[in-house]
Amino acid sequence: MLLTQLEIRNFRGIEELTLTLDDLCVLIGENNSGKSTVLDALCICLTRSLTRRARVFEEYDYHLPDPTSEPSKAEPIEITLTFAERREDEWPDEISQILDEAEQIDKEQGFRSVKLRVRSSFDATANDFATEYDFLDLSGNPLVKAKNPRYLTGLRQLAPVFYLASLRDAAQEFRARSQFWGPFVRALDFEEDERAELEADLSELNRRVLAKHSAFDSVKERLKKTADFLPLGETDPVSIEALPSKVFDILSRTQINLASKTGARIPIVRHGSGTQSLAVICLFDAFLNSQLKDAYGEHSEPLLALEEPEAHLHPSAINAVIGMLRDVPGQKLVSTHSGDLLAGVPLGNIRRLRRSGGKISVHRIDETVFEPEDLEKLDYKVRATRGGLFFSRCWLLVEGETEATLLPECARAMGHDLYADGVSLVEFSQIGIEKLIRFADQLGIEWFTLVDNDDEGDKYEASARSQLGKRNKSDHIRKLDHGVMEVFLCMEGFGDIYEATISEQKEDDITAESGTLEYWQQVAKAQERGSKPKNALAVARKMVADGQNAVPELLTDVIERARKLARSVG
Repeated sequence: MLLTQLEIRNFRGIEELTLTLDDLCVLIGENNSGKSTVLDALCICLTRSLTRRARVFEEYDYHLPDPTSEPSKAEPIEITLTFAERREDEWPDEISQILDEAEQIDKEQGFRSVKLRVRSSFDATANDFATEYDFLDLSGNPLVKAKNPRYLTGLRQLAPVFYLASLRDAAQEFRARSQFWGPFVRALDFEEDERAELEADLSELNRRVLAKHSAFDSVKERLKKTADFLPLGETDPVSIEALPSKVFDILSRTQINLASKTGARIPIVRHGSGTQSLAVICLFDAFLNSQLKDAYGEHSEPLLALEEPEAHLHPSAINAVIGMLRDVPGQKLVSTHSGDLLAGVPLGNIRRLRRSGGKISVHRIDETVFEPEDLEKLDYKVRATRGGLFFSRCWLLVEGETEATLLPECARAMGHDLYADGVSLVEFSQIGIEKLIRFADQLGIEWFTLVDNDDEGDKYEASARSQLGKRNKSDHIRKLDHGVMEVFLCMEGFGDIYEATISEQKEDDITAESGTLEYWQQVAKAQERGSKPKNALAVARKMVADGQNAVPELLTDVIERARKLARSVG
């Protein structure tokens, strides 16, 4: 069963949010954008007791819109989960038998679905918070006949939720009573006579070990005095064990050892945080592959909620984790701050949460509006930047490497850090400015573009204007003065740098009067092959050395506008 939609209203910092889901869904967004809240909403609905008087939610789970708000006066929490078929007859008959009255059929498409709504608010009569749940029909009305608790139990059996938080402690996860390690520990497979024989051997081994350590004898004699005050019930009330004497006790103390760089095998809890984190994910994988069907049934499909699986991991290990997650059975809902992890995720599986003006919106790529070839280029662009573009607040779209090299240094000369401001430089010439703008808009990322003042620049400007909608051109598009960037820089006082790299073969092509626009155009055309990036760096170094007054006014304006757009998010 696939969870196809999750709707949240008035839960923590989320006033209203609707999230559509796939087999793999990766949540990204800045801190406090709601990623953990989404995971918690899912887990609460499918793991906690939902009886009316159960304390399902805490006071600060209720959305408080302002500093004077109180939980008892807050709007009700509503969380709605929709499970649906993706194709006709996807669900086996056994699922329909379990869900019965809770299941609905879309008469037009023939797809079956189940919709669970959990609602919680303050009950003034009882002077306490009350929670209730309903299965809904296709119109959103409660199904009276589906009020039987067995339908909720059945749904949880078919779609069990397993949650891994970002703080993964191997000491906790590899305990005998933990959710994922415990089933392995408890999986005893001994015949009675085999168990008795093994325990007899353990007893003899204990005797031999302790016989070599007589210091325990005095402790044992002292502890026998306990029987003078308490009815211990045996003539020999004290025994000391160097090893557990019972099989179940041995298994409960089972530990994992991993080899270290020195070759020694060390308990997993003594390894570094990254190793422990990765080991817990591997344990999670082992549990799902070997224990799930026995515990939940063959038609069960787990919902895996993973918070920041990249925590404490080296980039190469992060790449391995995303490959592992693809092979883990079940539906995956993952939150991440890792560009390395994101670079290995299909574009259509990414959901970007953005907070703006106190509201949280969800953004995703609509792959149907792009040609397959364009999607391939966009995907390559994302992987080439290790996924970092998705974490930007604003894209500063530029034509080529000169601008991409120069503008961050212009910002540094002005005392700014574009990366820290959430501004990323994106070259558009290989993909096309229109496609990148559409891509940014779908992700909820602001954009500003700087184009050359030539024929190509006119075309780029027209493409960008076609994507403006109701937005102002001056807030998103700026054209250079004087032509291309190299000519512009020459006109702004950096001509000596370009004069020093004129190709000897092209010196005779420079015929215009020195210092004129035509002269600098000829200088720009007469550059040595490969000098563009070198000259851009030279200009950048001069700007940084001379300070913000050395940055041309037009470039200062471009940078400030991009930074302003970035600040508008959040």
